[in-house]
Amino acid sequence: MTSSLASLALALLLALGACDSASEPDLDAAVADAIAALDTAAADDTAAALDTAAADDTAAADDTAPAADTALAPDTALNPDTAAVADTQAPPDTAAASDPWPELSDRALRDALQAWTSAGHTPLGYNEARDRMYAEGGIDDHGGRIEGIYTGRTVDTDGSRTPDDDCQLADGARTTCDFNTEHSWARYHLRQALTEGTDAYHAAEGDIHHLFPSDADVNNARWHFEFGETQCAAAGDCKIDEGSRLGLRPGSDGAASCPTGNLDLDKDCVMWVRAERRGDIARAQFYMAVRYDMRIPAEMEAWLRGWNDEDPPDARERGRNDAVEAAQGNRNPFVDWPHLVDRIADL
Repeated sequence: MTSSLASLALALLLALGACDSASEPDLDAAVADAIAALDTAAADDTAAALDTAAADDTAAADDTAPAADTALAPDTALNPDTAAVADTQAPPDTAAASDPWPELSDRALRDALQAWTSAGHTPLGYNEARDRMYAEGGIDDHGGRIEGIYTGRTVDTDGSRTPDDDCQLADGARTTCDFNTEHSWARYHLRQALTEGTDAYHAAEGDIHHLFPSDADVNNARWHFEFGETQCAAAGDCKIDEGSRLGLRPGSDGAASCPTGNLDLDKDCVMWVRAERRGDIARAQFYMAVRYDMRIPAEMEAWLRGWNDEDPPDARERGRNDAVEAAQGNRNPFVDWPHLVDRIADL
């Protein structure tokens, strides 16, 4: 009971207690006034209590609302479609959202990348590297199939270094083929830059970051020709025209057949890599350039930069980067941060 209500009750009792000295009409009037005042005070107290309760309820509702809003965030994050997009776009767990060398460029960045790619790298040798690539469940085993980098042909994983079982074209049609391993940075150019038999040559020859399964005939035909643009399809004289193309560089007047072993055609014939894997090839070349401090020819470098932009790293390439790291202990930084190439003027 409030203080006003208590006071009025006390007044009523006093009025009743005065009955011996007051006349009956005066007593009746006093009692009536006290009761009326008591009723009014009670009504006011009730209304005040109701107002207070309503305010408390409203405040409770307001307090609950932010909690409800907060609870929505995890539910939204767990949306399968949203999560799938996030997984596709996210960099590897080992890679930061931004590169660790934001202030470096050109030679300073090359030096930093060479140190980074060398740290933890345990060279496997060419034979063990291929064993890791072609083993069942190995680096290049995709659901029991091995895919050729240039053509998209596939063969069964059989654990050997030269799989050839159940060869299929990219569209699934049966055919015959033999697979072997492509040095995307050709051995010929490795020998020009590094001394054969040295630790550096040994590491580069078996570095899985630039090794890829390939149809043997395509690998042999590519030989050590540079990567770049060819218009051989328009001229109808491609040596290879299955996904990737091998033919004359635009403006070249060399022999159309691009014969393997003809050193005079080094700069005339080029390998134009299929759209699905040209970025993979480009980033493999960038990696080799910084890891072993080698140089990429200027015209080829221009095409590789374009391929890096056209075909950014996908989940498969990022997964391969992870698998190679597990095998030999280092990563290709251009898969993790493809924009790094933009800060190096000359690779």
